Parts: sequence; C-alpha cells; structure tokens
Amino acid sequence: MNLSAFKSQPFRHYLACVSIALHGMWVQRLVVVWLAWDVSNSPAFVGFVAFLSFAPTLITGPLFGVLADRIEIRLAIFSNYIAMLLITVTFVLSTYLSFISGVSVALFAAAIGIVGSANHPFRMAFAARLGDKQQLSSIIAITVLNFNISRLVGPAIGGILLTQIGPIQTLWLTSLGFLPMIFLVRNIVIRPRDFTAKKEQHFLTALKEGFSYTKKDPFILYIFGLTICVTMIGRGLLETLPIIAQGVFDKGPNELGLLTASAGAGAILASFAKAAGKPQEAGSIGFLGAVCSVLVPICVILVGLSNDIVLTAILVAMLGFATTFFATTMQSAAQLQLTDEFRGRVMSLWTMIAMGGGAIGALLLGAISEIVGILATFIALGGVTTLITALILLFTSPFKNR
Repeated sequence: MNLSAFKSQPFRHYLACVSIALHGMWVQRLVVVWLAWDVSNSPAFVGFVAFLSFAPTLITGPLFGVLADRIEIRLAIFSNYIAMLLITVTFVLSTYLSFISGVSVALFAAAIGIVGSANHPFRMAFAARLGDKQQLSSIIAITVLNFNISRLVGPAIGGILLTQIGPIQTLWLTSLGFLPMIFLVRNIVIRPRDFTAKKEQHFLTALKEGFSYTKKDPFILYIFGLTICVTMIGRGLLETLPIIAQGVFDKGPNELGLLTASAGAGAILASFAKAAGKPQEAGSIGFLGAVCSVLVPICVILVGLSNDIVLTAILVAMLGFATTFFATTMQSAAQLQLTDEFRGRVMSLWTMIAMGGGAIGALLLGAISEIVGILATFIALGGVTTLITALILLFTSPFKNR
C-alpha cells in the first residue's frame, strides 16, 4: 500500500480524530439495533430500525453530496459533528426523563441516519484535500480502509461496552468521541479545490450533473451494480446481528459481543490483507475483489445452515473479512475514477447505494424472517444474491476485459 499520505501532518491529525468518531458512529448503530430488539422482541422491528438508520442516505445523501462540492468543507464537517453530538446527548437525556420506547428508538435511528448521510460525502471531500495531488491515491486508500475497519470494529467495541456498562453509558462515550473532530477542523489547513465551484448553478442542476457523470462511466455503473447487490445481503445481516444472538440462539449481550467481535476480527484481517497487497489500480476491482463479492452471500447461506453459536461466529468473521475487503475495493476503485469536481456528488451516490443497500437488506431480512423464519431467510436470500452476483461478474464487460 502507498503510505505517502502520512507525510502530510494535517492528514495524520485528521486520521487519528476521525477514527475515534467513526468507531463511535458504528457503536451507536449497534446500540440502536440492540435497543430495538430489547423493546420489541421483533425481527421486523429490528430490521425497520436498522433501515431507518441508513435509509436517509437514499434521499438526502446525494443532496449533501452537491453541498460537499460547493460549500466551505471545514464548516460543513464542523456543523455535522456538532449535530451528531447534540442528537446523541438529547436522546440520552430523554432516557432519564421517560422510558425507552419503540418510538423514541426509531426517532433516534432516523436522526443519526440523516446526519450520517451528510457525514459521508463531507468526510470524503474533506479528506481528499489534506495532502497534495501526488498523495491523493494514498489518502483515498487509507481513508477507505479506515472507514471499513471502523464499520465492523466499532460494533465489536459496542458489543463489549453493552456487556460491561449498558446501552446508555455506551452512548455517553460515543458522544465524547465526536469532540476531537470538532476541535480539529476549526484550524486544520487544507488544499484548495482543483476547480471553482459553480455557486450560481442551481442545486438540482448540480445534482443532475452528478447522475449524468455516473451514467456515462461504465466502470462506475459496474461498481454501483456490484455494491448494491452484495451490500444488501452482507451488510443487512451484519446490521441485524441481535436477531441472530437473541432470535436464533436465545442469548444475551455476551453472545452478541462474540458475534460483533468476530465480525471486527474479520475486518481487521481484511485490512492487513488489503495493506499487504499491491496498490489498487484505477479501472479495476482485482481478482480478490471479485472473489469477495461472491464470498459474501455464500457466508450468509452458511450462517443460515449453522445451529452452533461458535460456528456462526466463525462464519460471521469470514463475512466481516469479505464485506470489508469488498467495500474497500469498491470505494477505492470509485474514488480513483473521479476528480475533485465530481467527487462529492458521485461518492454520495456510491454511499447511497452502499448504505441504502444495507438498509433495504436489513428491512427485508427482518420482514421475511417474521414469515418464514430467520435461518430460512438467510439461506434463500443468500442463494439468490450469489446467483445474481455471479451473473454480474461473468457477463459485464469491465470484468471480462481484466
């Protein structure tokens, strides 16, 4: 992996602070899903709450992507983390005034979903300007890896904290995790944009330009197609691990911690594998990226066939590895294809696909599980996804030409 990004002092400071904040965000999402099961004992409600925490990305994500390309990005990042802090503190304080209910959990999930949908395009546009142009590919690779590690290690930390101190105290800790970024972005030095934002351009026109750019690039479309297919089932399962811990094995926070830690261990292993490999080439997802896209739904099928918590934990670790390696590869491939002018808009669309796919997957898994059972749902949806993914890989020109 190209590590030239670490020569940039602003990037080093940013990476340390954003790592803490990102882990806190993913801890929050695990706590929300745990609370959803705690107040309902319903797979459908758990899936619905997981959907709410990601669904705003489908609607507001592209709009925030336009903003990322045209406003002062430091102010945007600062405001975003202030909003995260206030939302978390407000929910925690409300739990001392009244009982936690399904409504309050759903509202909190939706609120962090909306703020999170802004965080992704803001963060990607911001990080890309923390070094010179020669360091850009390194910055992209490291920030993408950092995000995907936190996506699974964060919930692993959350599972441990749930066991040791409970959900409300865990949320207090996550709110503290936003403070380093709030203090950092006020004074950090960033590279000027390599284009002049068209401030006179209508907001919707700028959004349309992002869609048009995406549609005209076959490789970007290929990445988007694979991403939505794989994340629906892979991320959908990982966002609903409490359903497995409690709904399948009738276990508590300790076993949930085992599953989340297993997913986190897989993510860390994937990060080492990605770092040890060759730097990613523009215009390619590579052989391992293709393999992991098929491995994700296969792991979901195997989870559906497992009746042992330890075996399931091993399979979840494999799923954590495959989803992290796949997502890191897809996100890096998309970023390397873009210039500063369209980065915020197009990457917000990728985030919409990646996060929205996980949201829809969680909703489907929860709803169908209520009807046919949890394990049968994993087997059926995993099988369908394996077939579709294989067809995309076999019959699309970007893969055939590599």
